[in-house]
Amino acid sequence: MKNALENNAGELPSKDQVIETVIDIFVREIGFIGREEVSRTTNPAKDFYIYTDDLSIFADAVVKHFGIDSPPEEWFNVEPTIEGIADFVLYHLSKKQQGHSNNETL
Repeated sequence: MKNALENNAGELPSKDQVIETVIDIFVREIGFIGREEVSRTTNPAKDFYIYTDDLSIFADAVVKHFGIDSPPEEWFNVEPTIEGIADFVLYHLSKKQQGHSNNETL
């Protein structure tokens, strides 16, 4: 099953596409922040004083949207910006894609 952002050729989405999607998820899940207030350098915790439950809900929505399979403790190593989250997503999508490629050659 393809990820929602993969194109027909099975390529990964661009970093800019992932950043825009992560921003959209953040704005939707948090609910009180306008889209224009968020950029790739936004640090949700520091810039908006958002912690614990709200960040957990946001992280869970990102994981579900992109179909990421990673233990929750991996989030502790993520750079806490929108761009850092996009890098985390792309890392896991590329791992997932490599796994599919390896399975296809077996």
